Amino acid sequence: MEILHFTDGINPLVMERSIELAVSEAPAMVGQHIDYDSPLLLLAETEVRILLGESLRMVGAGAIQQMDGQMCELQVGIVAAIDDEAEEPRLAGFIQYKPRLFTTGVATIGYAAVGKEYRNKGVFTQMLNELKSQYSVLTLDCPLELVPMYEKLGFKAENAQGAHVGMSSGPMTGQNWMHDQEYLDAQLSYKRAKEEIRTKLGKGTRDAYAKRDADTRKRIAEIHTMLNAHGARA
Repeated sequence: MEILHFTDGINPLVMERSIELAVSEAPAMVGQHIDYDSPLLLLAETEVRILLGESLRMVGAGAIQQMDGQMCELQVGIVAAIDDEAEEPRLAGFIQYKPRLFTTGVATIGYAAVGKEYRNKGVFTQMLNELKSQYSVLTLDCPLELVPMYEKLGFKAENAQGAHVGMSSGPMTGQNWMHDQEYLDAQLSYKRAKEEIRTKLGKGTRDAYAKRDADTRKRIAEIHTMLNAHGARA
């Protein structure tokens, strides 16, 4: 297994395969609780395709933006695991991250995934170790089901982040940055996904969104229960 770390640009094939892998795991990647059989799955897939694609295009781009009155470089990196023993090199997994602003040695993991055939083989740990060699403290949001895995990797559940659990490997400093819902709503492909769902579901559209929101509230309540049991702030 070859571990590659991209910070000054990204291999186009790694970018394409990373997005494909993340989209295939879209329900675990978004802030609402959506099942694979949800009629709103397309919306989750489109969100991941837009936001991860935008992040990966920023790898090595040197984007500058004013934040809190200061001009900051918005950096993005990706650690990729490549199966170089296969007949053709294959992407086994990836971790996309952003160094936090106004600090050093701290980064936020955005999207991360390992292909099903490569799970439970230490691939994620190898990628995480590469990232840890550059950043002493990491933070991330993950589904409730993945909390035990991340705890074994040295992360601690800290708070609720939508339908996900906010976790960190140490004291957090600096500031994260990301695109908000307003940005997402303005994207043409996201608008098209919403329209396709409305066309398909018709009068059932409102019920689908209501179920998603109810499922999300239920999951948030479950996260708060877990956090209270762990003695963390909810």
